[in-house]
Amino acid sequence: MLQMMRKHAGNWMIKILLGAIALAFALSWGAYNYGGEPPRLAVKINGESIAEARVSDTYNNLVEQSKQRFGAQFDQIAPLLNLRQQALNTIVDQVLLNQAANQMAVRVSNQEVAIQVASTPAFQVNGRFDERYYRRLLERNRLAPETYEASVRQELRMAKLAALVAGAGQVTPLQVDQVLAGQLAQVKGVYLLFKPEDYKKEVKTTDQQLQDYYKKNLASYMNPAMVVFDYVVFPVAAQRDQVQVTDQDVSDTYDMERDRYAKPEQVGASHILIKLPEKPSEAEVAEGKAEAEKIMALAKKKGADFAALAKKYSQGPSAAQGGELGKFKRGAMVPEFEKLAFSLKPGEVGLVRTKFGWHVIKVNSHDQATVTPLEQVKGEIRKRLTERQAKDMAQAAAERAFDRLAMGESLESLAKENNTSVQNSPKVAQGQKVEGLPGLKDFFAAAQDLEAGQPVPALTFDNGSILAVIKQRIPAQAKPFKQVEEDVRAAVVAGMAEVKAKAEAAKMLGDLAGVKEPAKELARIPGAKQTDWLKKGAQIKDLSGSGGLVHALFLRPEIKPVLTAPVTVNGAFAAGVLAERKPATEQEIKDKREQFNEILLSQERRQMVQAFLGDLRAAAEILVPVQGKSESPIPGCDSRSTIIWVPMGSPEAAGAGK
Repeated sequence: MLQMMRKHAGNWMIKILLGAIALAFALSWGAYNYGGEPPRLAVKINGESIAEARVSDTYNNLVEQSKQRFGAQFDQIAPLLNLRQQALNTIVDQVLLNQAANQMAVRVSNQEVAIQVASTPAFQVNGRFDERYYRRLLERNRLAPETYEASVRQELRMAKLAALVAGAGQVTPLQVDQVLAGQLAQVKGVYLLFKPEDYKKEVKTTDQQLQDYYKKNLASYMNPAMVVFDYVVFPVAAQRDQVQVTDQDVSDTYDMERDRYAKPEQVGASHILIKLPEKPSEAEVAEGKAEAEKIMALAKKKGADFAALAKKYSQGPSAAQGGELGKFKRGAMVPEFEKLAFSLKPGEVGLVRTKFGWHVIKVNSHDQATVTPLEQVKGEIRKRLTERQAKDMAQAAAERAFDRLAMGESLESLAKENNTSVQNSPKVAQGQKVEGLPGLKDFFAAAQDLEAGQPVPALTFDNGSILAVIKQRIPAQAKPFKQVEEDVRAAVVAGMAEVKAKAEAAKMLGDLAGVKEPAKELARIPGAKQTDWLKKGAQIKDLSGSGGLVHALFLRPEIKPVLTAPVTVNGAFAAGVLAERKPATEQEIKDKREQFNEILLSQERRQMVQAFLGDLRAAAEILVPVQGKSESPIPGCDSRSTIIWVPMGSPEAAGAGK
C-alpha cells in the first residue's frame, strides 16, 4: 500500500483527498486556543467543533498564495476570490475526510511513517537518509520532528483513503471502444472568417452613442486612486555592523544548502536515432538494429565525423544539430539510454534500444560529481547571512517604531531618534513604483483601510524597511470626456464593427442552411478555406485559436452540417460547414485501446473520489455561527452578543465569518 502511495504521491487521487492541507494546520483537527479563554468557533462538522484560528491559518495561507499568483492585481481581485469561504470549505473537506478515515479504521504504522520520511530526497545526503541533517533542517524551519512526522502520518492516511475509495472504479471494453471511436474520428470542414476590422469603415457613430458608452463604461476612463505618505527609512546598511554571524551559522547553512554547492555527475553525448513504430514487429526491430549497426561501424572508424553521420542518418529531432544532446545528469534520459551513456568513456560509441528506437551513442565528455568545499564559499555564505540578518533587524526596528507610533509618538521624533529625517512620497497609484523605495510591495494592501494621519504597518523594500503615515488620499476620478473622446470613439466603432461582422457571419450560416450542398457552396465564396483532416483537439493549419471551430465541426451531424452559430476565432467570426467525417479504423482503436483504458479508468476513479467527498458533504451536519438569540455567548464579543448555529450555505449563514 505504501509503495503504491509513494508512486502516485502527486496524482489526482491524492490531490483531491489531501486538498490544501498545510503543515501549519494538518494536526489541528479540533478546537484549540492560545490562552485561557474558550476558543472562538468557526464551524461544527458532525458535532466536531473547529476553532476560528484554524480557519484563519488556512485563510492566511490562501491570501499569501493569491498574492504570489496575482501580484499587484491582488487587491482588486481579492473580493472575487472569496478566500474566506474557500478556507472554510477546505477545512470542512479535511475534517470530513478525517472522520471518514476514522470510521473506516484507516491506520498508518510508525514504520510506514519512518519509511516515508527516510525516502524524502530533501532529508538525504548522498542518496541516503541523514537523521542529523533531517533534524537540523526541521529546526531551521521551526518544526519539531514529532510535529512533522504527525503531518506525514496524516498525509499517508489520506493517501490510503484515496486508494480505498478509488480502487473499485472500473470501465468496460465497450466503454473504451466507444470513447476511442469518438476520439479517433476525423473531420474536414470549410470556413469563412468575418473580421470586424473589415466593417469599421461601414459603421457611423453619433455623439449620443459616444456619451452613452462613456457613461456606461466610466470605470475604464478613470484616473486611479492615489496616496501621498510621509515615511522614515530604517536602512539595512545601518544594521550590518550589528550583525553577528558565527562560523557555526555558516557551516549549518552550507549543510542546509548542500545542493547549491554540489555539481552532479554529468555526461555530454551525441546520438543517431533509428526510429521504431510504437509496437514494432520482430522484423522491424531486427531491420532497425541492422541499420543502426552499420551506422555504428561507420562512427567507429578512425577520423569519423559523428556530427555529419547524425545529420545524414538520424531520424531524431537533434539530427540538425549533429545529434548533439549537450550535458545531462542521471535521471534526465530513459533508463536504457542513461545506463549505456554513463558506462561509456569519452570518445567511445555504443548501441542501445529504447522505446523510441535504436540509438547509436557517442560520449563526448564525462564529468564526475563534485562538491565545492566550504572554505571556498564561506565568504559568500557569510555575506548572504549578514545581509539577511541585517534586513530582519531593520524590519524589527521599523516594527518597534510602529508600536511607539501607534501609542502616540510622532514620526518626526522617531526619525530624529534614528538620526534621519521624515521623507515625503510623490502621488502614488496602486502598482506604481515609488521613487527612492525600490522593491516596495504591498503598500496599498497594507494601507487599504487607513485614512490620513494613520500609520501603515512596517514594510520592507530592497534596501531596508519603512514606517509610513498616510498624508493624503486622492480618490479615483473620471477623466473628462473631451480628454478620452477619441478612445471612446475607437471603442464604440470596434464594438459596432464586431456586431456587424457577427451578424454577417450568422446571415451566411442561415443562407447555407437552406442549400443542398452547403460545403461546396461555401467553398466557392472568395476567402473561404477548406481544412485538412482534423482530429479532436487539433488546430486548423495557419489559424491559431481555432480549437473552438474544430470542436463545433465535430459536433455537427452529417445530415445537418452547417454550424448553428458563428464561432469566435481570434476576434473574428467563422461561418463553417462540416464537409466530411472519417470514422476510426479497427486497427486505430486496437492500437490505442490499452492506453485509453488507463485514461478512462483514471477518470472513473477521479469521479468516484469526487462523488465520495460529495456524499460526505451531503450527509454531514455542517453548522456555522451567526449573531442572534441564544444562550451561548460569542467569546471576545460584547456580553450581550449571542450566537445561533445555522447550516452552512443557508441564507442565514450568508454573512457568517465576514
